[in-house]
Amino acid sequence: MKYSSKDVVAYSKAKEYIDTAIIPLIPFSFEDEEMSSLSFQKDVIQIYVDQIERELKGRVFVIPEYYYLKQDKIAEEKERLQAFIDHIAKQPFKYIFLVTSDNKWRKVTKDMDIELIWIPGIKDGHLEQAETQQVIKSQVQEIQTLIMDSWNE
Repeated sequence: MKYSSKDVVAYSKAKEYIDTAIIPLIPFSFEDEEMSSLSFQKDVIQIYVDQIERELKGRVFVIPEYYYLKQDKIAEEKERLQAFIDHIAKQPFKYIFLVTSDNKWRKVTKDMDIELIWIPGIKDGHLEQAETQQVIKSQVQEIQTLIMDSWNE
């Protein structure tokens, strides 16, 4: 389920079964040299999250994207993210996953009570190419396994 009018109605009726939140972490910048690359990475993350949500529908809820300035220090951004996560955890979501291609979050989130799914960035290109689609499909299956394994712990 996603944060959309149709899915929110369904979520309200079945929230006791939906125990997993997925939060896409999306950096942005208006610097010319970064804007294109960052917007492409956002599109890639969205493809991953959409496929995960589609496969695990009824158990996961995709929270709206968490945006932050690429130029900000991640350690300082951590406090704002933690407040966001604390609010989401009260809904209640037992499992919270952050999805990002920004490797700076790997160190910062180690002491947080969440799981970080780091997706290596794909170079700018065509997301419709067969090879790219196959890589994404394979990685989505691994991410789904990671999420489902957390349910069994």
